[in-house]
This record gives sequence, C-alpha cells and structure tokens, in this order.
Amino acid sequence: MGSIDPPNRQFTVTIIGAGVGGLTLALGLIRNKVPVDIYEAAPDFKSTGFGISMGPAAHRALTLIDPSISKAYDALVTTHADSPGYESFRRTWFELVWTTADKCGEVMTNLKAKTLGQTSVHRGHFLETLIGCLPPGKVQWGKSLTEMRETAQGVSLRFEDGSSTVADVVVGCDGIHSRVRQHMLLGEPIRPQYSGMYAYRAVLDMATMIEAVGERRARVATMYMGHGGYVVTYPIMRAKQVNVGLFKLSSGWEHDTWVRLASRDEMKRDFGHMGDAVRSIVQRIETPSQWAVLDIPHMSTYTRNSITVLGDAAHASTPHQGAGAGQAIEDVHVLAELLGDARVLRREHVKAAFHAYDAIRRPRSQWVVSTSRDMGHMLSLSLGTVCPGEVELKHRLNERMALLWDLDILGQADIARRVMLQHFSWIV
Repeated sequence: MGSIDPPNRQFTVTIIGAGVGGLTLALGLIRNKVPVDIYEAAPDFKSTGFGISMGPAAHRALTLIDPSISKAYDALVTTHADSPGYESFRRTWFELVWTTADKCGEVMTNLKAKTLGQTSVHRGHFLETLIGCLPPGKVQWGKSLTEMRETAQGVSLRFEDGSSTVADVVVGCDGIHSRVRQHMLLGEPIRPQYSGMYAYRAVLDMATMIEAVGERRARVATMYMGHGGYVVTYPIMRAKQVNVGLFKLSSGWEHDTWVRLASRDEMKRDFGHMGDAVRSIVQRIETPSQWAVLDIPHMSTYTRNSITVLGDAAHASTPHQGAGAGQAIEDVHVLAELLGDARVLRREHVKAAFHAYDAIRRPRSQWVVSTSRDMGHMLSLSLGTVCPGEVELKHRLNERMALLWDLDILGQADIARRVMLQHFSWIV
C-alpha cells in the first residue's frame, strides 16, 4: 500500500512563546504535518521555575497531542509511588486536613482520582525535554514582540531586536502578561489582576519536611485548611523535596511588584493560628518569597481573524485547583486537532478553526478561572457568611474535582471539529 501524501498546507503557524503551551502545541502541530515557527522573548533557555502539576484530564491529553510529550512528562514525574510504602496513595490528589482548634490535625477527606492522582514535574526540566523533542533550531530566542498588525498578506510582527516577519496565522502562548493578547484586543485591555490572595512559596528537603510534620504528612500531598488561608505541600523531584505554598486571604496588595522577599515573622503573623504542623513548616522556611496571586478577567473572545491565544495568555488562573497548566494542555489538544485536520489547508480554514477553538474552550477555561477563586475561599473556610458543614464541603470538593478530571478529552475535540466544519460552509 502506498503512503498517503501529507495535506498541502498553504499556511505556517507562528507561535509566540516557548513555555509549556507553546512547545506542546508545536509538537502536536508538527506531528500533524503543520508547518510551525516559534519565537521566544527570553535570550536563551534557562532551567528555572517551580513544579507544575497535571490533573488526570490533561495527563490523558498529553499522549493524544504527541506521545513524545507524555513520555517526557512521565520520565520526570513525581507521584506518591516514588515514596516507598506509599504506593497505595497513587490515586490521591491531596489529603485535606483541618487546622481549626476543634479538629486540628484530623483528615477531612482524601481526594482521589479514578486513575492517577497527584503528579508534578519541575517546569524547567520539562521544558528542556520538550525542546529536545523539536527539530534543532526550531525555537528562535531573543524575540520580544513589540508590534503586531494585521495586513492583507498576514500578520506583521516586529521584535525588540529590530527584526520583523509576516506570519500567516499567530497563536499567542506568551503567558499572563501576553503581548499578543494586548495587541489582539486593543479595545478591550485585559491585564493581570490581584485575586484577593497572596502566597509564600518555598521548597524544603524531604528530610526537613519529615522532621517538621512526620513521615505521612511529608510524603502525601496535603492541604491544611484554616480560617483565612490554607497551606499546600506536595512531594517533588522524585520525593527528594517538597513544594510548599502558604495562601492568605487579603483584600489588597500594597507593594510595587508582584513578587517580593518576605520574612518568617510575616508568615508567623499570617499562619500562626493554624496548628503545630503549619507552625513547624513556617519555622523551617528561611528566605520565603511572597507572591501576589493573580488571574485575568474573562475575555470576550480568544481569537480575532488570524490570531488566537491559549493557556495563561487567554485564561491565567489562580492555582487553588492545580488546573492552570492542565487548561493550557486542553487548549493545545483541541487546537492541534483542528489545525491538524486534513481539510484545513488555507488561512480561511484556520480562521474557522480558531472560531471553533474559542467556542469550545473559552467557556470551560473561564469556568476554571472562576471556580479556582472559589476553591481558594473554600480551602480558607471563607464562603460567605455561612461556612458549609463537613458533609457539604466534601460533596462540593468531590463534585468540583469530577468536573475537572473526568472530561471527555476526545469528545471535546470532536465537538470543536463539528463547529469548525459548520463554519467551512461560509468560506468562499
């Protein structure tokens, strides 16, 4: 049997941003024989960053986008099974523990997925592996976008280094401070906004964490729920270290930058009422950083003509559901399936694909942004004037996670494809 010729694509997809969204999209498009260019503002690659987590739905999508992505993730991933004796927690996302005076230290619930629970990788290591999966030289570094303008020929792009190009179509994967979004929605300025919480972040060695809270609490991903805030800990780096986040409700952010150096005394002030375990964790964090927890307002659209945005550029979320990176992966799966369809050959077809992507992905991803804020309040025992009882709280949590985790990934892409093909009928 002879080989099937690849589709005669009359367009190249220009990706702005070489983060998780941009790189996974590039791999998914290349797999589907779609030409790709990638521009990244950073001068070169640096393996920096904290851990990132993927929920079950996003984890299932990795293989569907490109098996090399799931292979890269699984080669680096930390799960509960990396701690000998804790294999039975493989399905656990987090254990939720009370810090209120009457129940301090008691486990409220063990949130479990149907298959794989808590997973995390070091962001920098994951990106480095993804870059290695691309053809050599595919990422053009030091390309900070300064101007974007649509013309009859395509999308004119100008960069800070003085270079320029004309793209057929553009996908902005350039994060919460996206310049693609800024240029795309000139009449609708969408800027990062303070979400009503700030956080302290730190990484502790596993041995230090065991000393602080004991073996089980150190090795099992835990959320400590308290009045006015909560604390999250989970193992990373194959259970050699523990990622720590301490989240505090606060109506305002009074600092000039979104990130600042903080002190242990500030943490004690914010979390000293949350029991011995939390106080012990705080005592072992020597140089904490304090971060304003941001998201972005809902946008009226994720696309305009030959331009679209995905991931944090479209729907940056607070981290309270561990779903931000996963939403980018869900975006990528839908967009790669649409643009990779053999019937998508011209720029006009891409516009229909972008419309379908927006129609399907915007409602779900914006729901995640809204419910993530709600989750922060839920974990901080601050849901209006009446705090739900334990049974109601468990019900809300399990219902929420099922909606996040049990998505029909293939079904979502199929619906988007049907929407796209309906729009094909309008193309002359």
